Amino acid sequence: MPLMRIEDYPPQPPRAEASEAYQQTVNRLSEGIDGIDVAYGEDIYQHIALFVPDAPNGTVLAYIHGGRWSYGYKESAAFMAPAFNDAGIIFASIGHRLFPHRYDAGFADVSRAIGWLAQNIAGYGGDAERIFVSGHSSGGHYAAQLAVTRDWQAREGVSRDIIRGCLPISGVYDLAVEGYQGEGRPPCISEGGDGLQESPLYRLDEAPPPFLVTWGSEDYAFLIPQAQTFAEAVGNAGGAAETLELAGKTHFTVSNEAAAGDGEWTKRALDWIAGH
Repeated sequence: MPLMRIEDYPPQPPRAEASEAYQQTVNRLSEGIDGIDVAYGEDIYQHIALFVPDAPNGTVLAYIHGGRWSYGYKESAAFMAPAFNDAGIIFASIGHRLFPHRYDAGFADVSRAIGWLAQNIAGYGGDAERIFVSGHSSGGHYAAQLAVTRDWQAREGVSRDIIRGCLPISGVYDLAVEGYQGEGRPPCISEGGDGLQESPLYRLDEAPPPFLVTWGSEDYAFLIPQAQTFAEAVGNAGGAAETLELAGKTHFTVSNEAAAGDGEWTKRALDWIAGH
């Protein structure tokens, strides 16, 4: 079926001015880009927007939008799809339940979506052994968590090594009380929760898949050291992590500019995926 419209969704919470401006920008950039909407659950947010190239090479990039775990739309990542489709890569933008749902619901959704892709993507020319994950901001958090944890794959009936590689953009890696220096507590953490089990930084129990960890030089100040610390921790856990700091990019322009078709992140991501 065709992609859903932003108007199809229930109203989302108010957001800060810069965040709202970013949302309007990516909505505009994504206008007119056609895809396929598939459901992996019954909730309106439990859908995937698939963008399939004319000649798929098997590789799949599963992308999770940001929005402080509280807002955002999978359709708003459509602007990223053409460059990956041109390279033969299937681009899959994952929707998931948002606040007031918490981590347990959101992470269950994104893991279930990966399970759906693993079991169905061959019908679109994809290869379940070549699924990469990415995401921006809170979506980067979920992407990293998918890659480093090993307690969800059996539930979804997929291999423990289903994630071929991870490319988080301005992600959140430490949600613990002492480590998270953003405004308030992360909305995905339940009242009284310490955030440790929800933090990719503290879930590196075994060697993870390779990472390309990206942030902007003008990103939120607390996220830059988080990204650097996380990349180092991936290496210490036996994985391989490359880093990419994008000069002059903010927490938002690192996405809508750097992840556009001719953006610096997109070019690096295409090369990185091809090498893995």
